[in-house]
Amino acid sequence: ESAITTELVEREIKGFMTVDEALEQKKLFIIDYHDLLLPYVSKVRQIEGTTLYGSRALFFLTPDCTLKPLAIELTRPPMDGKPQWKQVFTPSLEATGCWLWRFAKAHFLAHDSGYHELVSHWLRTHCATEPYIIATNRQLSAMHPIYKLLHPHFRYTMQINALARQALINADGIIETSFSPSKYSMELSSVAYDQLWRFDKEALPGDLINRGIAVEDPTAPHGLKLLIEDYPFANDGLILWDALKQWVADNVNYYYKDASMVQSDPELQAWWTEIRTKGHEDKKDEPWWPVLKTPEDLIGIITTIVWVASAHHSAVNFGQYAFAGYFPNRPTIARTNMPSEDPTREGWKRFLDNPEFELLVCFPSQIQATKVMAILDVLSNHSPDEEYLGEHMEPAWGEEPVIKEAFERFSAKLKELGVIIDSRNADDSLKNRGGAGVVPYELLKPFSEAGVTGKGVPYSISI
Repeated sequence: ESAITTELVEREIKGFMTVDEALEQKKLFIIDYHDLLLPYVSKVRQIEGTTLYGSRALFFLTPDCTLKPLAIELTRPPMDGKPQWKQVFTPSLEATGCWLWRFAKAHFLAHDSGYHELVSHWLRTHCATEPYIIATNRQLSAMHPIYKLLHPHFRYTMQINALARQALINADGIIETSFSPSKYSMELSSVAYDQLWRFDKEALPGDLINRGIAVEDPTAPHGLKLLIEDYPFANDGLILWDALKQWVADNVNYYYKDASMVQSDPELQAWWTEIRTKGHEDKKDEPWWPVLKTPEDLIGIITTIVWVASAHHSAVNFGQYAFAGYFPNRPTIARTNMPSEDPTREGWKRFLDNPEFELLVCFPSQIQATKVMAILDVLSNHSPDEEYLGEHMEPAWGEEPVIKEAFERFSAKLKELGVIIDSRNADDSLKNRGGAGVVPYELLKPFSEAGVTGKGVPYSISI
């Protein structure tokens, strides 16, 4: 039912290729919040000082590997006796169209900021990791090799989540008072869990394939072909994923020589059963849960868990101030409707006479923007006692020579990744990593500079 037509897309990519060619060559990308947000539009609009639409944004992958925004579609369902309203906005050189495009971007970015905080960040890292921590402490003895392997990845997470429930995601807390979904924020996060969360898609390769960013290719590095070749998170992440997986495999293969040892370990089997049937009980009967019968199964499960706790969280958390501290770049709330939605004569005249003022009224208020800037600054900083992937060996790992050697190989691999990331950020041909005003991508850069700059990928969700 989208109002984004072939003709509209054709007009926007004219000079590059036809729509059919763009589809065939996988050059069109979409961020689609329409179905997730639409059921909340009428409820959110009953709250003073915020508004909402179902939304989607369409992008074209240009020859230099940057994404060109083509269109934003905003939809209001039938409500209050009014029929459905929807409109597509495109970049424009004409004055009124240019201002409407700015408003549409503000609305869509508010939706994107909310999804980032409530789903990509809170749900997929902080929230989903809790059942792993609880099951590990309940079912695995402190002497168990898998407990020792997982232990640093769970440091401070329960504490930081308790603090979040007190001050961030609580009723009338910072999220509810500063983000578009308002008091429905946590409900929206829960609905996203129900509709979207799958353990097997939390592994980096599964995540990239699921989002249409990559396709399986046995001949490509890491077994994946990226459809956006200059995608810093994926390019750096796949090297880090492989390093993590090898480190996990070295541990698992040392302690579990064959499938029978995995199947006959009562603590391990109870641990995985609790994660699936108690920790994620709503989804306990889903067919996509990995089975735990072989060392290879265990390697996949643990690599996914430690990836989420370390690299995924690092990627969605520590860049927040750099990218969103300047709030017009990523407003968290749009407070007024689009000027073109059922405009009154007076409202449309106000927009035409002073569009800049009307945009400021739509943006977060000064207190909302200031609160969000302050909290993003805190979240984006590492604590002085942060523990980074590969930097220091856990005492328990050093007791076994084979594990000690494996850790040293893991640590060396991470140092190599740091050098690779520096060289990528210095490469002028990679437009998504550098250029005027572009933040260098260092969110998955390991600990090589940690002692000096407080940078690195922490083991755990500790902030």
